[in-house]
Amino acid sequence: MSLLLLCGILVGFISIVSAGGSMLTLPLLIFMGLPPIVANGTNRISIIIQNLFALIELRKNNLYNWKLGLLLSMPAVIGSIYGASLAIYISDKVLNDTMAILMIIIIALIIIKPQRYLKKLNLQFNKLHTVLLLTLFTGIGIYGGFIQAGVGFLIIIVLLLLYPKKSLVQMHSIKTCVITIYLLISTIIFIINGHIDWTFATVLSIGSAIGGNLGGRFASRVSEKSLEILLVIIVALFSIKLLVGN
Repeated sequence: MSLLLLCGILVGFISIVSAGGSMLTLPLLIFMGLPPIVANGTNRISIIIQNLFALIELRKNNLYNWKLGLLLSMPAVIGSIYGASLAIYISDKVLNDTMAILMIIIIALIIIKPQRYLKKLNLQFNKLHTVLLLTLFTGIGIYGGFIQAGVGFLIIIVLLLLYPKKSLVQMHSIKTCVITIYLLISTIIFIINGHIDWTFATVLSIGSAIGGNLGGRFASRVSEKSLEILLVIIVALFSIKLLVGN
């Protein structure tokens, strides 16, 4: 449990200073002996708690864009229910392989950084905007409901495409709102089916809270690039282990 606590601290720290910390905890929970489906459900509890505290801070600082957050949450919730329902019915091997492949894709996105190119675009969607909005956030919900790890990167990329004039702070507040709402609903599916290990979830949540606090204190002193490189290396090794382990 001490290893899980330390991982929770690291994840909480990375989530504040950079992003993507949850990609570390999911494979670690599997390596610590939890069945993939239980690890997938357990990983969500600390994310919910971490995000709830983040929303409180965002609201205190008037950075909480709740109207747009709620709007984008609706298709995401629908998608997440389907994604979570799919996750609890597939075999452990298929879930392991799928998680590994999806995390490798997220790693590729982190390295390529497509958001750099989206910032330069000035797209006008007009009537297509609503269709794209519903489609992309439904897809994000499906991914989030299915695996969750790394979904923050996908949300930021989509927001840069649909709302390029929003500041990064606003995008992070919208991202936090969307993830919190669809997780609160889709995680119920894992709870009802008994796919949460509450001991692991509690330890991980405590670690994440400590790490988040440390991240808030020392964010300006840590290189985001260094954390990003560390995250890519560790998640790549975890993904290979998941594939080879099967």
